[in-house]
Amino acid sequence: NNNNNNNINMSIVGGLDVENETNEKLGDIGYQIPRRSLAGNESNGRKRKQSELQEAIKESKQQTTKKFISFETALPTYTHRALTHLILHPPKNNNSKNKRTYLHHIVTQNVDGLHQKTNLPRTKLSVLHGDIFTETCDLCSTEHVRPHEIQSIGLRHTGRRCTLGGTPPGSCPGKLKDTLLDWEDDLPRKDWTEAETQCSKADLVVCFGTSLRIEPAAGLCEYPTAWPIPADSEEKLGYAIVNLQKTPYDEGAQLVVRARVDDAMTYLMGKLGYSRDWDAIFIDD
Repeated sequence: NNNNNNNINMSIVGGLDVENETNEKLGDIGYQIPRRSLAGNESNGRKRKQSELQEAIKESKQQTTKKFISFETALPTYTHRALTHLILHPPKNNNSKNKRTYLHHIVTQNVDGLHQKTNLPRTKLSVLHGDIFTETCDLCSTEHVRPHEIQSIGLRHTGRRCTLGGTPPGSCPGKLKDTLLDWEDDLPRKDWTEAETQCSKADLVVCFGTSLRIEPAAGLCEYPTAWPIPADSEEKLGYAIVNLQKTPYDEGAQLVVRARVDDAMTYLMGKLGYSRDWDAIFIDD
């Protein structure tokens, strides 16, 4: 908020990625095949190799079933919860003359709806690539959030009608579309405009768990220093990156932290003075 020179207006850009793994794949099947399962003696013949491959596929399916859960049952991580808590419950231990608001807005490229599951106000979130749980009306743009996946992509009509929009609510005759972008789709105008506005106003942008390789979203991190700084404002800080892998924007960052985002957020919440039970309080809320 540029009306208060002592505020740190921070926006978050990022994905909160899971750790990447590299493994061999069998043709177009797409399952991850353990290397040890493919190691065999060529002299044993084609029949044994086929048997080993079948066992590898079976084992891979079992591992996949155990390792991955559905989007519907996925829960927000510590970092998701912490970011929402920072917005809804700013730090109280600030000794500066004017209280700082540390976090103002979150920008996400993820489509998993996990930020919304923390009860983060929609006005504090820019969803750039859509949400697998959200449909929007083609007339009034009212969002309809479902407990299940929409099962559609490319801003296509889903066959359902708007039941929330209009005056009185529910009177809008519009048709619902999914919100998931395909490669040729434009970014949602409202969310993108708000993301640009918030990042340009911010003193600091922090990029959590993102490779910063998808444009134009990745370029948002440079907005704090790309725009003219008001005469009554302190010098802006630029951007920081928390990510295990290198990114194309590392060189221009004020700080790069090679760590898991949950570890970084745990440290940060402690430094900001939050008690260890803040998460239990958050869950109770």
